[in-house]
Amino acid sequence: MITREADYCIRTILHLSRPEQRKHPVPVDELSRQMTIPAPFLRKILAKLINADLVHSHRGRNGGLTIKGEPEQISLLEILQVADGKGLLLNQCLESEGVCTHQGTCTVHDAMKKLQNVMENHLKAITFDQLI
Repeated sequence: MITREADYCIRTILHLSRPEQRKHPVPVDELSRQMTIPAPFLRKILAKLINADLVHSHRGRNGGLTIKGEPEQISLLEILQVADGKGLLLNQCLESEGVCTHQGTCTVHDAMKKLQNVMENHLKAITFDQLI
């Protein structure tokens, strides 16, 4: 399930990827208003996007936010992973070794692993230039 935080991250990158938004920095309060994202929550996700080097924060009177790089270089999977380190995990047994007590005997694990790989590859192939 995509969390609200992941949804806000996706919407923020999508908004900043639009050609008309790339011309000048978008102030945080304007972004919050346009995207109907509460300002405190927006600041929290912006910190993650800035730390992931996906968004640049410009200071000063004409400051605001711009997307770093090109929308065709940013995948949906990357944003989901920024929002939640697990990305979009189908089952906790796929997270790491030793999480599941049935590891090694579960007949569903391999099928889930294959499905997880298909989903991740598909999300990796979807870039923000396609979503604009």
